[in-house]
Amino acid sequence: MASVCHRQTTKPLKPLTKRDQDVPLFNVTSISYLVELSIGTPGQSVKVAIDTGSDELWVNPDCTDENLTTSQQQECSQDGTYKPKSSTSAKRVKDELGNYESSSIQYGKGAVEMNYYTDNVALPESSLNVTALQFGVANQTEDLNEGILGLGWGYGKNLAYNNLLDQLVAQNAISTKAISIGLGDVDEKNAGTLLFGAIDTKKFSGSLISNPILGPQGGETLNRYWVQMTSVALNKSSKTKTYAGGNTPVVLDSGSSLSYLPDTIVSGMAEDLDAQYDRSSQLYIVDCSVRSQQGTFDFTFGQAVIRVPFDEFIWAYDDQTCILGAVATDSSSGITALLGDTFMRSAFVVFDQTNEKISLAQYVNCGENEQAIPASGALHFTGECDAPSFAPAVTGSGNSSSSSSGNDSDNAAGRNTFGVAGFCVAAFAGLMLAL
Repeated sequence: MASVCHRQTTKPLKPLTKRDQDVPLFNVTSISYLVELSIGTPGQSVKVAIDTGSDELWVNPDCTDENLTTSQQQECSQDGTYKPKSSTSAKRVKDELGNYESSSIQYGKGAVEMNYYTDNVALPESSLNVTALQFGVANQTEDLNEGILGLGWGYGKNLAYNNLLDQLVAQNAISTKAISIGLGDVDEKNAGTLLFGAIDTKKFSGSLISNPILGPQGGETLNRYWVQMTSVALNKSSKTKTYAGGNTPVVLDSGSSLSYLPDTIVSGMAEDLDAQYDRSSQLYIVDCSVRSQQGTFDFTFGQAVIRVPFDEFIWAYDDQTCILGAVATDSSSGITALLGDTFMRSAFVVFDQTNEKISLAQYVNCGENEQAIPASGALHFTGECDAPSFAPAVTGSGNSSSSSSGNDSDNAAGRNTFGVAGFCVAAFAGLMLAL
């Protein structure tokens, strides 16, 4: 298991003690989630943001970038640096003509230029390691204070080489090309989990319900973790209100702090919560007292229903400022629909490339019981946790049949920064534009 870290800027980062295929996560005040890698020989510790919306691993952002805030520069420095010259197993990657290979990635806000290396990579506090993994070492970055571990589609799909998930399967470290993620709720510091080729039945309640991963949307050719969402509803005071526009394909993206949804949904949420729109940031400001109210936003995917309580979907920047965890999509921005961390904190999600399925269940943390995902996928697993009071356990056949019937416009792209009342929220949308 890989440990995911939710960055806490006021306290030292302490990974959870995990084992086997589970890697601890570090929670960065609900903005991003990091995982620790040990790269090279001897190993050099580097933390990177996990991102199901992109495909490549790269390290060494420029921590002195003047576009970063002081706190971002400090966080960046805490994540560690990889030095190829200090590793006896590091090699620069060359093409067939003997030229060194490099690449650039342009985000909606932010960019990286990098040289390709291969080296050994291990996930500390787990048994997982690979040799000769190809990844990028940044030589220039702009507006990026964290390296990224892309967990999307690699060789034969979006890349011409094996990414980390490909390499784990190729070197028999795991048997199924699948990951599962439980970010943990907003109050759980560094309690999230990232598992490669495995699930943890004590991190969810009810049955895992599987939906097919949809093909490329909006005329693009890149593969993403697209899944058909069938509805979005408000559940409050024993009443349910379904928003228009909820039947649409969405990308599940752990690299995005916020979610991006059709305006009909976001404006409906804002109206129901008496939120005020801030034009400069394009965000809705919510009275922080709403976070303590009983109520959920219910996201349905065929037979799967994930209920997100208000205190998870409304992000508390401080005691006085709270933000609705969704941004209205703008067709001119290239964004259609994307569910980021404001949704994913309430879900246990299995991303199964082998079977081309996404499996969902309500996130609950009641301990640890890791089990390998078989070749047939994760649809037969049932969580051992009791359902939270707001989310009765969902049981079913394990499969949901759904098809793409939404409005397929351009895809989300880039890393977006929103300034609100003197602060910045960095949101990795993760869906990249490669130069």
